[in-house]
Amino acid sequence: MKNWNRLEADINLIMNKHYTPDRDGNRITKIIVHHNCANLTTRGCYDVWQTREASAHYQVEGNGTIGQLVWDADTAWHAGNWQANLTSIGIEHANNHIGHPWTISEATLDNGAHLVGALCHHYKLGRPKWGVNVFGQQHFTATNFPGEIAGAQHGAYMARAQYWYDHMNGTPTPSPAPAPAPKPAGKSIDDLAREVIGGAWGNGEERHARLTSAGYNYDMVQTRVNQLLGAAPTPAKKPAPPAPNIDALADAVILG
Repeated sequence: MKNWNRLEADINLIMNKHYTPDRDGNRITKIIVHHNCANLTTRGCYDVWQTREASAHYQVEGNGTIGQLVWDADTAWHAGNWQANLTSIGIEHANNHIGHPWTISEATLDNGAHLVGALCHHYKLGRPKWGVNVFGQQHFTATNFPGEIAGAQHGAYMARAQYWYDHMNGTPTPSPAPAPAPKPAGKSIDDLAREVIGGAWGNGEERHARLTSAGYNYDMVQTRVNQLLGAAPTPAKKPAPPAPNIDALADAVILG
């Protein structure tokens, strides 16, 4: 963000369609947060929304860069609920990997939360509070958005938003702890093995990378896959015999 107090984004790439000018007399009362289901840049969001009837006011990229796509004074199409659209600011967040759990990077979390705090301060919405002036999209339409912002990373996200709001409001609080690493989705080894057999986790290096990034033990899952498929374990090799003692052999030769 170039200027948090004046809400000047790092990038301005304003949509030419799929939003509604002004707010029909409504004032901003809330912030609604979303995730991309992808790792998009501001340009990536703009391009997607050229062919999809959707938009949001801001995009927080994976490296923390913030782009503005719809001016705050206009109505973005993001909540799946028209009255909510008219009274809210929509913030999209890039995911740091594709698939469950839908997490965001530390940079995205910190700057997204900072933006929430800055918006609450600028529009006099009060200290950020979930379900009061900050919402996930699931509050307004049937969806699992905003992923782990409402799940494993929720506490860290809201603590940062409140910290930055307090800082801008002149009542600084102790700096919140870094966001903990998100916990894995919690599936059993048997469930994961059956998903692997069904092709859900890819093959080879891709499978290893995806399972590991989701917090699972690849070796345990692959072992169970082999068991379910009836693959015989690779027999252990017999240890090589010890190398002969050359001096002892020489003595034996001399003695006949």
